[in-house]
Amino acid sequence: MPSNINERRPPRGFPGSSFRYTPLEHVKTVVISFVQGLFSAAPVGSYKWDPDDSLTEIIIRDENPINVGKYGARPAINFTLGNTSFYHVGMDDLHTYNFATGRKEKGMLVPGVITANVCSRVDNEALNLGWVVAEHVWVLRELMLKEGFFDIGRGLQVGPPSPPGSVISTDQGDEWYCVAVSIPWQFARRASFTPLGQSIVAGIEQQLSLNVPKRVESDGWAAIPGRSEEIPVSISTCQPDPFSGASDARGGTPDPTNQRDNPLPIQPHPLNPAQTVTVRTIRPYRTATRFSSSTRRGAALPIKPDCK
Repeated sequence: MPSNINERRPPRGFPGSSFRYTPLEHVKTVVISFVQGLFSAAPVGSYKWDPDDSLTEIIIRDENPINVGKYGARPAINFTLGNTSFYHVGMDDLHTYNFATGRKEKGMLVPGVITANVCSRVDNEALNLGWVVAEHVWVLRELMLKEGFFDIGRGLQVGPPSPPGSVISTDQGDEWYCVAVSIPWQFARRASFTPLGQSIVAGIEQQLSLNVPKRVESDGWAAIPGRSEEIPVSISTCQPDPFSGASDARGGTPDPTNQRDNPLPIQPHPLNPAQTVTVRTIRPYRTATRFSSSTRRGAALPIKPDCK
């Protein structure tokens, strides 16, 4: 593929065209690729572009100037990158600042113009092809915005046909008409730096403190196992006195005014039915001990509580 571009071999691992490393080259790469893809979708006979020079119907190259002796009488489009500006967006373009390290990060907008020179031996052909390029850049600008542009394709300009000799080389350049399509673009740029030799940390002091709630010692708290400094205490539970004087202590109906006589219930003795005995209900859950003996087998022996 004929070309007048000086190629270089980048170091291994270094990326190609990108806004991070080669932003201006990336602008040209994206715009040229867009125009090549535009004409590659055209049908045969309607200026269809093909990477093969023997098959393409229109020449689209990043080549300045164009040598028409290599391409014949086919129309051609080449690209020229215009002036690039740094557009300030604030005081010192400051975006962030780190007081500890002195690191500054600056941000700005970088606007510029890339010109598509649409050339042909017929002035109207160059004018019509220039309109096709400008209109599709405007309509399909979202495709290039996805490549990292902040803005592109607004404020387009299409110039009149003119035969500039700086675009077409050799003596045949006077027979070519060229239409300049100006494509404005913008991309955002950030860069940062940290001063060298700056004392970032002079010293580090660390102080540890433990906030422990004050321990309250009292005779009313139980001793903690393994803590000799605690005061050992004993805990005992006391049940209230039996309500022997209550009106319903023997299972009778409550009688707050003590006007009802409730004798104890009477039933036959389980061992001697000829005798009748009274039945008295005891508290089954009262503190007591049970023991077995010949005289009181299974009887409940109350334990004297230690309550005062």
